[in-house]
Amino acid sequence: MYDLILLFLGALGIGFVSAIVGIGGGTLMIPFMVLILNYDVKEAIATSLVSIIVTSSSASSIYLRRRDVDLKTAFLLEPSTAAGAIVGAYLTISLPTRIVETAFSLLLLYVSISMLRDALRRKEIETGNYKVSRQRRGVGVLIAFLAGLTSGMLGIGGGVLKVPLMTMVLGLPIRTAIATSSFMVGLTASAGSLVYLLKGYVNPYAVASLALGIIPGATLGAHMLKKISPRILKIIFSVTLMYASIKLLI
Repeated sequence: MYDLILLFLGALGIGFVSAIVGIGGGTLMIPFMVLILNYDVKEAIATSLVSIIVTSSSASSIYLRRRDVDLKTAFLLEPSTAAGAIVGAYLTISLPTRIVETAFSLLLLYVSISMLRDALRRKEIETGNYKVSRQRRGVGVLIAFLAGLTSGMLGIGGGVLKVPLMTMVLGLPIRTAIATSSFMVGLTASAGSLVYLLKGYVNPYAVASLALGIIPGATLGAHMLKKISPRILKIIFSVTLMYASIKLLI
C-alpha cells in the first residue's frame, strides 16, 4: 500500500512535466519505480508503457480541442513508430537491455545539449506557417521507427526523440511539436504495451496508482503549456533529457 501511495504522488509530478514537454513520462517513471521503489526493470517498463497511454489521453484531449496537434505529421510518423514499438518490446523481453540503455542515454545527452544550445543562441519564432520537404519526411519516418523502437524497449512514449525530430528535422514550432508528440505517444505506447500485456509483465495495481496521479498532473501541465515561452519550453525539455540520460547511464 505504501508503494502505491508513493507511485500516486510521483505520478502527479511526472504527469505535469510530461504534458509540458510532450513526453510520455517513462524517462522519469522508470527510474522512479526501479531506483526508489525497487521494481524489476522489465515490470517497470511494461507498467510505464500502459501508464503512458493515460498521460497521452489526458494531455492530448486538451491539445486536440485547441487544435494544437498537427494531425498530418502525426499520421505520417505514427505507423513506423508503432511498428518500432512492437519490435522493441519483443527485443526487451528476449535480450539484455544494458547496451541499448547506454547507447540511448548518450543519444539523449547529445540531443539535450543540441536543443539547449539552440534555445540559448537564438530567439524562437512561433508560427503556424511551415513546410516540410519530401526528403525531410522520409528522414522523419526513419527516425520515427527508431523512436518507436526505443519506446518499446525502454518503456517510454518516444517523445524524447519525437519532439526534437519534429522541431529540428521537420521544422515544426516547439508548441506544435509538443502537442503532436503528446497525441502520438499514447498510440505508440499502446502498440508496445500489448506485447507486455500478453506476456504478463504489467502490474495492474501500479498502473491504477499511476493513472490516478497522472490524469490531474497531465491536465494541469497541458493547461500551462500556452503560458510558457517557446525558449523556456526548449530549456525545460533539454534539462529533462539530460536528467534522463544521466539516470540511464547510472
